[in-house]
Amino acid sequence: MNPTNASPSLSSSWTLDENFHFLAYPAHTLLWMCDIQGLCDFVSPSWLSFTGREAKQELARGWLDRVHPDELSALQHQLDTAVREQQPFRLLYRYQRADGVYRWFVSQGMQRTTAAGEFSGFIGQCFDVTAYQAGELEMELSAQRMISLLRQTRLIAAVLDTQGRVLFSNGNLCRLLAYEGAELINRRLFESPLAPGDSPLPGMIYPDGQDRAEFSVEFESELLTRHGETRHVHWHALGLPEYAGHANSTILIGDDITEARRMEDRLKLTAKVFESTNQAMLITDAKGDIIMVNQAFTQMTGYDREEVLGKNPRIFQSGRQDRAFYEQMWKSIRETGHWRGDIWDRDKNGVEYPKYLSISVIQDENGKVTNYSGIFYKITERKAIEERLDFLAHYDMLTGLPNRSLLHDRLKQAIEYAKREGTRIGLLYLDLDHFKQVNDTWGHDAGDALLKAVARRMTDSVRAVDTVARLGGDEFVVLVPDVQEIDDITEVARKIRDALMPAYDIRGTSVLATPSIGISVYPDDHEDDEVLLRYADRAMYAAKNSRHGNLRYFNEIKQADDPHRD
Repeated sequence: MNPTNASPSLSSSWTLDENFHFLAYPAHTLLWMCDIQGLCDFVSPSWLSFTGREAKQELARGWLDRVHPDELSALQHQLDTAVREQQPFRLLYRYQRADGVYRWFVSQGMQRTTAAGEFSGFIGQCFDVTAYQAGELEMELSAQRMISLLRQTRLIAAVLDTQGRVLFSNGNLCRLLAYEGAELINRRLFESPLAPGDSPLPGMIYPDGQDRAEFSVEFESELLTRHGETRHVHWHALGLPEYAGHANSTILIGDDITEARRMEDRLKLTAKVFESTNQAMLITDAKGDIIMVNQAFTQMTGYDREEVLGKNPRIFQSGRQDRAFYEQMWKSIRETGHWRGDIWDRDKNGVEYPKYLSISVIQDENGKVTNYSGIFYKITERKAIEERLDFLAHYDMLTGLPNRSLLHDRLKQAIEYAKREGTRIGLLYLDLDHFKQVNDTWGHDAGDALLKAVARRMTDSVRAVDTVARLGGDEFVVLVPDVQEIDDITEVARKIRDALMPAYDIRGTSVLATPSIGISVYPDDHEDDEVLLRYADRAMYAAKNSRHGNLRYFNEIKQADDPHRD
């Protein structure tokens, strides 16, 4: 944490004038300037968004209010030294975000000079390095890949925190609402001025007035553009374990269905309206038999009009939805007059495809049902995006194994089952001996090849109900549910060890990577998933310290530990 004379990433000196303020500041980089006394005289908008405070509160030494108390004294001394010596510096400290959470930052400072070349203070930039400090780099990189995917899709997308505030919005959402991305940050997406004031949606998202947002997997909303225009969006929600230091965020991806809703409202049985839309449409009689389809329908499904007239739309069913699904659909149609949602159907060639379908009831002047109308369009890209996002959130990119997040989900489910059935669970924590030597000798590509080979051997040596997960680096965990006897766990551990003992052929070289295995058992050792994982980790280190390729149970080592320690 000492100031350094090494050249920072920016140039070693900087000439500034009043035009500096036109810079477009990166949203996740905090910029600042201080004078020759080390007093802050400028912070970027991204700084204010991070702290949630006004600029005047950050100036002079006000910004130090948010430095973690454990680092404050040392940081002040190091900064004063850098100012006195007029040397560039690099500082590492924890800084408090607007929600009260401390994040690790690296602050790089470089000399700021006048046009005459005289020292006038420092200009610096701060980078959030919490993921590196906390050992959560794999999760952070996974979130970055997901955000990259959301930027590229033609769909509307946003990431919201647990209070429903915008952490990220892609270009399509910004264009839809006619707002800049920076204007949406930290706003609640489904409250005024972005949503109608009389909308019932906030009451659903924030039940009983609570502050924490609860999103349905699928829902619709009305959003207001900057110009007061209403846009209807059909949303799908996916969980995001970690994004930019915010735990348990939510990804929303959506379709602008404004035109489809307008068509529903304006739909009349006239050829002009019926054929003018590029959305597939069909009309049935009161019995549900098809009496009309438009050209877009024939293009999308491959069926000619004559092939479907008089037929029931059930001929398009793919079989993916069960009877309960259709019963719920028709219950909604009878009670509300419409149903909207995703469904899988089959075209004339038998190819299954996903579509968004809206069904509405048409009544005569006496309220009697005369027809049903259906409007739909394919959502193949959205489904592909959803599947990709799910993979990035729950699976390791290198090996394809479940990651830490999915492991915890499955472990919690296994614990609930074990409680009901009175069975045990084995948790095996593995670390590869000599893995660092492979990386250092042959490079990271060789290390990655070894990890993939290990993942394949482990998967092949366990049951279908067991879960093999990679936590990062050369650390793996195997979840063994529904265990009757402790010896069953030992047998699984030995099978895995025996599978990993033979040498690997890495770039024509024979490489050994024997595993050290630590084991914890539910409920014998503990009933909490986090504690069980920690116990298995401790047992693994005990196995590693005894001899390579060994396995140890936590129960065998806990007598040597402090009995009051978890």
